Amino acid sequence: MVVLTGHGHAEREEVAAYAAADGRTLRYRVVRAHRERHALLYLHGIESHGEWFLAAAHELARRGCTTYLVDRRGSGLNRDAAPGDAPSAKVLLDDVRRFRSHAGLATPVLVGLSWGGKLALAAALDQPQGVRGLVLITPGLVPRVDFSPLQKVGVALSLAAGGRARFHVPIEPRMFTRTPRFLDYIEGDPLRLQRVTARFLLASRRLDRLIRARVGTLAVPVLLFLAGHDRIIDNARTRALLERLPAGRLRVRVYEHATHSIQFDDTSDLARDVGAFLEELPC
Repeated sequence: MVVLTGHGHAEREEVAAYAAADGRTLRYRVVRAHRERHALLYLHGIESHGEWFLAAAHELARRGCTTYLVDRRGSGLNRDAAPGDAPSAKVLLDDVRRFRSHAGLATPVLVGLSWGGKLALAAALDQPQGVRGLVLITPGLVPRVDFSPLQKVGVALSLAAGGRARFHVPIEPRMFTRTPRFLDYIEGDPLRLQRVTARFLLASRRLDRLIRARVGTLAVPVLLFLAGHDRIIDNARTRALLERLPAGRLRVRVYEHATHSIQFDDTSDLARDVGAFLEELPC
């Protein structure tokens, strides 16, 4: 299924669907470059969805990048069934594998924003064949925010009963951005995900374990973006974790003035820096 939602001289935007893990059909967006030079697979944050990256995707399209914006199961275009839920880390990784096969992405660059940086890094470790590079934008690898002790007790009790109870994500809109028009968008976004299930949180923890056990084996170039005023992730510990990559693989860009959502506040600069990184990757 493909629905054309917009087009321009340099790029066009579509919505399509693919067969994901466990028989589920999931929808995604594509912003296609007029002359494609790079294929990007974008994975979004815990509360967001592909639309939060559309402006950046259009900027990247003008630089020859086709971006596939895959909405996680239970999020964005796919929140109609079991919002905020994912049965396991295995299923989340299988969704990414199946999408790569569906889209014919033999040599993609994986792009992960916030929590999606965790999934992108885990997916690169899970299926490294053909991955040309990894772009991590304020990735949720070591968060500063956390659930309260009472919430953690509730999560544990829910897991004992199947894990389907939902818990409020401890992130507020002003942690994403201080720009009024983007704050208004986030606060009014009907697809913003504010509650996730206990078993989604368990799946997220298992992705953490995979990353910590294997991050030193990732033999692809990684571009890390950090925001100087980030209240959601721990910049120093995130950087320390990624410095376990093989020597010469990690490149870091710090936007000192920024909060968390640099894809909103620094769209053009982000696209420029990603584009420069892509041009340096081996073909």
